Amino acid sequence: MPGGKATTKKPLNPRQISESLEAFVDTLLPGDALFPPASQVGAQHLLAERLRAHRGSDAVERLVALLADEGRAFIDLAPQERVRAVRRLERSEPELFAFVRAATYFAYYQHPSVVRAVRRLGHDYNDAPQPQGYAMPAFDPAINAPKHRRGFYKKTEEITPVDTSSLADLLSGLPRYPAQQHH
Repeated sequence: MPGGKATTKKPLNPRQISESLEAFVDTLLPGDALFPPASQVGAQHLLAERLRAHRGSDAVERLVALLADEGRAFIDLAPQERVRAVRRLERSEPELFAFVRAATYFAYYQHPSVVRAVRRLGHDYNDAPQPQGYAMPAFDPAINAPKHRRGFYKKTEEITPVDTSSLADLLSGLPRYPAQQHH
């Protein structure tokens, strides 16, 4: 792996793994005067759960090992070295990085203190938009219909079914499956 090794010289103990995961989420979301750091709201715990559930029982340890740099555990790196290690992970393991970033962000932005911080900025932020959703004004074609000449607006009452009978030949070569039985 360029710029670092995927494993440390000796296995990490559970405390080092936990602290490395905390440092990782804080590197992604360090917080500021209004927003708490990610570890303060427990994002690392939800990230660990999601990693285990979706990537296997050793996924947390694997992530921490991938974040190690030249035999040094992530927790032992200076802040700038941690940023470089996270960028290295993003380049070398883009799918894993996308997963852990999304899991961390979802865990973070659902926490009540983060929801309050977003709302303090003046945003209409609903941490659980269902079943209420967001308040939206009624669609007004004079205002909301596209102004460009691509496409067009059609009222719901003007929509008619499309005849798909001419597509039957396309389906003839495809395998057919029996209809599912509903019990």
